[in-house]
Amino acid sequence: MQTVTFLNQKGGVGKSSCTHHLGGALALSGRRVLIVDADPQGSLTQGLFGPEAIHAIDPAVTVSAVLRGEDPFPASVVHPTVVSGLDLIPGGPASQKANVLEPWALDCTAQLRLASVLGELAPRYDVCLIDCPPTFQGCSWAALAASDAVVVPLQPEDYGAQGISGVQGWMADAREAINPRLRLAGYLITMWNSRLSIHQLYDELLRSTYGADVFSTKVPYAADFKEAIAKRVPIGIYKPKGASAKVIKALGDELLARLDRSVGEEAA
Repeated sequence: MQTVTFLNQKGGVGKSSCTHHLGGALALSGRRVLIVDADPQGSLTQGLFGPEAIHAIDPAVTVSAVLRGEDPFPASVVHPTVVSGLDLIPGGPASQKANVLEPWALDCTAQLRLASVLGELAPRYDVCLIDCPPTFQGCSWAALAASDAVVVPLQPEDYGAQGISGVQGWMADAREAINPRLRLAGYLITMWNSRLSIHQLYDELLRSTYGADVFSTKVPYAADFKEAIAKRVPIGIYKPKGASAKVIKALGDELLARLDRSVGEEAA
């Protein structure tokens, strides 16, 4: 199982949306996919199960139980979704107690709780995607400790791209302290609007600065994505033949290719 964290210190850049739709696309292509809502806001959980789920679900069957060390059986925290082959470890406000300011100061067992549970689940899945809060605290640290790679979603404009250096620093800290295998999968441009000159300029700037580390696929700003989430399904089910679904499928193919290439480079 390849585990990928979606992380940016800036909120509203599409972390939850990308995890939601990409997880669905990978499952629809025949992969066995686990998605993890490590954000105390629970956006990913709400997107798949509805906002009422955040208040109704027992924290003992969510990621909170994992992060707080309640030693849950993996089967108790994994929930099926409407997509065959796509399962969710839900999140919610209870996980905020694990979102400590200096997670590296915790004992090693606490830092690796999520990694341990995902290790138990690994034989059941091909890919795991983790949605993180827009903060560099305990929940995000646990995700980095458990991951093989990081995707940094960002808008091609000033505020959206400001979190890059912070993510780079946190990845370097996590590699040194807890997870030496962690690597960058790439910077992913989201909410792309080709008609905006500022987006075109930032696209050129990002590619001239980071080269091949920027995904070729760009996720456009499209109402279809929001409508699909309102229907509690990924875009590949909502409008399977639409342009948005084709973009997410292409993103899934590119992500898998990047992960395979990284594995090959590491082996070499």
